[in-house]
Amino acid sequence: MDQLLHQTYEDEIRSLQEEIRALEQQAESNGIYSDAFLKTIDMQREKFSMQNPQSWKCSYADLEAQLQQTESQIVLLTQLTGIGFTKCTVTAVDKGNKKAKQYRLSGYSHSLQFELEFELTEILTKENVTATVTELNIILESNEFCDLSRFISRAEEKKNLLLFFSTLPTFAKWYEYRQVTFKHFKEKYPEVVRLPEGSNAEYLILECSKLPGVELKIFWKIFVSEKGVVTPVLDLLTKIPAEALDFETKKVVDNAPSSFRSLLRLFGIEAAIDCLIKLM
Repeated sequence: MDQLLHQTYEDEIRSLQEEIRALEQQAESNGIYSDAFLKTIDMQREKFSMQNPQSWKCSYADLEAQLQQTESQIVLLTQLTGIGFTKCTVTAVDKGNKKAKQYRLSGYSHSLQFELEFELTEILTKENVTATVTELNIILESNEFCDLSRFISRAEEKKNLLLFFSTLPTFAKWYEYRQVTFKHFKEKYPEVVRLPEGSNAEYLILECSKLPGVELKIFWKIFVSEKGVVTPVLDLLTKIPAEALDFETKKVVDNAPSSFRSLLRLFGIEAAIDCLIKLM
């Protein structure tokens, strides 16, 4: 964090120094030092003096306290938004009468890692300055999230950075909750619960110890709508050997998915899965 802050100050100082040198060279080539030009030079020198770490009139202890306060604010912001950043680089791009900056961010939301590349273009009008995202590229550490991948493609197409930031924490929270829940039941009932594709997958299998060959597969999908609405959906599929399917058993099998959804509504996800396991 302190290296990133120090680098930011150095970049700002370097930019101000280059701007001052450019103005001085312009004046020398024109041979004129107008009042407006001298005023601009004074303002830039004053700003540089304020940004220059060597001119800070405070002790090391004060700087350390300010740094700790900033870090605390960043931690609080991460807790409130569900998103944290680990790296940020900014590059200025000259586009004539438009000012643009290219950003590259690395960050995380819960257990999901991501990278962002976007360009922010500022358009100066007589009234104000408007900033618009003109390019957007989102990279996740994994391509296994089909619904989230489709949502990200739409967000990139519409260049809607805000929608991505508001949606990702909700998805990541549900993804992490599913992962933790699957691990919990695997550890609690290792003889009944199977995770063929690991806890990151969107399903688990329950094997019946009383009736060999009987399996229940619980699917837990996390849907993401075009508008960024995240919805967890759980469903149950059954696998029963043909020789075990008498009339009464068939009725139970046919009613199993609807009965499972009733358990979800009444008791919630963990209690509903636990009830199924105890029946096995």
